Amino acid sequence: MNDQALRQLLVNADADAGAIPATSIDLASSVQRRLRRRRQSQVAGGAVVLCAMLAAVIFVRVSPKPGALAVDNSSKTRAELSMIRMQADSQTATVNRLMQYQHSLDVQSKAARKFDRGQPLNRLQQQRESAARLLTQDGEYRRVIELFPETHWATIARERLQT
Repeated sequence: MNDQALRQLLVNADADAGAIPATSIDLASSVQRRLRRRRQSQVAGGAVVLCAMLAAVIFVRVSPKPGALAVDNSSKTRAELSMIRMQADSQTATVNRLMQYQHSLDVQSKAARKFDRGQPLNRLQQQRESAARLLTQDGEYRRVIELFPETHWATIARERLQT
């Protein structure tokens, strides 16, 4: 049997099969989507809170004490500015870690989805079994034996032809 005949048979079988009924795969994918959205909203919420904290720190004004020396005031200002910069750097690092974590979760879920799809040879064997099953159900026993001799459905077709 050539590849073109197999391809055409698979296309016809897919067209005859119709829509795939809802399975647990739909449930699993919806749970994964919901979990992904929850994580994204948590990361976004964390980023908003961190930005709000940074904005609050920037807009807090320190009232100078009367009678303080200008040199003393500028050194306090520098110290406060360095403290604000350290806080901003810390918050930036936190946001970056959260984003890296979200990216790693996305990569893991994408890898899991690819793994769940199965290997190409397994998918091809499943399609062969499906096509043979459809032909067996249609009563095309000789055709099943001819096109798919190694499948389970070819064994069933042989048995039905003998009886």
